[in-house]
Amino acid sequence: PTMRGSETGGLTLPLRLAALAIILSAVPGKSDEFIKTTDNNNELSGHQTITQIYGNSNKPVKVYVKMYTDSPSLLCTTEELSEKELVDPYFIWVGPTGRNIKGETYARISVTGRLILKTFDKSMSGDYTCTVSYKDVDSNKEIFLDMKFSVYGYREPDNSYTFSTRYHTNECHDPANNHFFRKLKSVEKELIADLTSRITDVEMKCHVVKVPRKGLVTELFIMFKLDPFGYGWEEICKKLVHDCEDETNRRVEKARGRIEAFFKKQSIALDLMKDNMPTFYYIENSLKTTRVDHCRPGFGKNKLTHLDCAECCVVCDHGMYSPTNDVYCKPCTSVKINYYGATAC
Repeated sequence: PTMRGSETGGLTLPLRLAALAIILSAVPGKSDEFIKTTDNNNELSGHQTITQIYGNSNKPVKVYVKMYTDSPSLLCTTEELSEKELVDPYFIWVGPTGRNIKGETYARISVTGRLILKTFDKSMSGDYTCTVSYKDVDSNKEIFLDMKFSVYGYREPDNSYTFSTRYHTNECHDPANNHFFRKLKSVEKELIADLTSRITDVEMKCHVVKVPRKGLVTELFIMFKLDPFGYGWEEICKKLVHDCEDETNRRVEKARGRIEAFFKKQSIALDLMKDNMPTFYYIENSLKTTRVDHCRPGFGKNKLTHLDCAECCVVCDHGMYSPTNDVYCKPCTSVKINYYGATAC
């Protein structure tokens, strides 16, 4: 069970020493607090940057476009056909609604049939069909070739982290455990306060552990979560609408780096205190960190349907929806959803 215990009137000397050790070790370092992230955020999802994509007359070509960016050039030709001369070529592009998209503000179409979708939004997801026609001079016939591109908007996942760690204590029923626990929570939250990230679901349990060559020891097992949705994050996103998840992920990565450095420094400090160990001290190498992905409402992961963008949060398909920050879209059986990115059923 989670240890709560009763409060005592004042802190014992060992507890004050432990609290002091935590506070001293909480000062962020200058180099090791930053986790280096790549500017090419496509690497996070495993989806490689592609500048142009050929059509295929036999099957639809899947294309993934990061939200609020421009799509790659969609070529109204196959790779084989691009090597041939075309006499009097003519190109037509039809969008998901079945209408010619020439002249639409979001569609840039070149004279050679290249299509770029500008500032992609989830409502632009769907099938885009191009038809190229040209003359066969020898037979004097008109040749027509259709190619379909299935285009999906995607976001990078929002990252959060779960942490688990251990601290030494004297016994499970010691009321001082709770004083220490509150101090630890306070220091950790202060550590990341400027990053609009937050620590939630903080738990403490006490167990007696049999350690090889040390016998029985009493330890506090502490768990908590870190996510980028602390106070003020929505204001930042309003200023960075087109780059919101990238910025929140950068901030939570920096917060993760500070937390890991915080525990690492405790190990260093304890090496200098071996002859005068406090009651509560960090068990070296006990920190475990696990990344957890979340998708924004209307988006989800699907490794079967979207194998080429398996780690992306792809817009929910027709008949699917996602109302929360869950990682998967789910089917809607009560009504028919005939659009992409549904957030309700």
